[in-house]
Amino acid sequence: MKIDLIKKMEEIAKKKPVKVLVCEGWDERFLRASAQILERKLAKIVLLGDPKVVNEEAKKFGVDVSGAEIVDYKNSELKKELAEKLVEVRKHKGMDLKTAKKLIENENYFGCMYAYCGYADSVAGSAICPTAELMRPALQILRKKKRIVSEVVVVSDVKNNRTLFITDVSLNIDPNAEQLAQIALNAVKCVRSFGIVPKVALLSFSTKGSGGNHPAIQTVRDALEIVKKEDPKLLIDGEMQVDAAVSEFGAQRKCPDSPLKGKANILVFPNLTAANIFGHSILQFSDMTMDFTMLEGLMKPVGIVGRSTPLDTVRNVMVSGAMEANS
Repeated sequence: MKIDLIKKMEEIAKKKPVKVLVCEGWDERFLRASAQILERKLAKIVLLGDPKVVNEEAKKFGVDVSGAEIVDYKNSELKKELAEKLVEVRKHKGMDLKTAKKLIENENYFGCMYAYCGYADSVAGSAICPTAELMRPALQILRKKKRIVSEVVVVSDVKNNRTLFITDVSLNIDPNAEQLAQIALNAVKCVRSFGIVPKVALLSFSTKGSGGNHPAIQTVRDALEIVKKEDPKLLIDGEMQVDAAVSEFGAQRKCPDSPLKGKANILVFPNLTAANIFGHSILQFSDMTMDFTMLEGLMKPVGIVGRSTPLDTVRNVMVSGAMEANS
């Protein structure tokens, strides 16, 4: 069934408006999205950038961001503190103060450290810069210890009038069983933050042994056992093909005893090759849409926007960060 996730996100975000930091505070889409969020009181907004430039751009686009806090990150009084903290965070990688001070001049490093130090609850960016330029400091600074970071993509299946969550489409190339289990659990956390009951399918080219005992299948089976031990009450099954996971008819024919009954809402792909091909294929060959993405496994929510992302999706990414910070 199609779920109104936007409404759910807004309801949760409104419970306690948190601070969403925007790394590229002068970007048109971020300014428009921030104005909408401020108007609906969904979150507090921190815009990084030269205040004169940010205000001039807002005026040019006819949007009101007067309720936002504008932080001139290149001249901020916090630069020294954030640079010193960055040295602490990255000292095991040989970070020195000179390098840290240079990195803090970058809006993405400043933004991630700003959130790390507790001045913001969520980060959003990469509307102008390449994704990697925000992803890098996010992983270096905000990654939880001993926890894998993965991306969950929210997909609208128009044909079947339902919402699906797919993972991991962007980060982990060839996860082992333990990593695959963590990717699944990250997605579970994400789905539960919406107040939705997760139903997880660990995907493969095989359904319950139909493909034999190839090592790639065994990895999925091992991941299933790991997840079950960590979350015994979770509704999860695998290994299974896509039709067995999301089609009641397919499930009846291939795995009638599966607890999912063809009603999975989380699809965990076995590797990045399969997930990425699937993600791009549905956009080219079907009327399914990718509504927004969420990074899981970080200390603070980080929203990766993308340089060609529509305004509505930019807004959704920011609101999802506010929601997660409240969950």
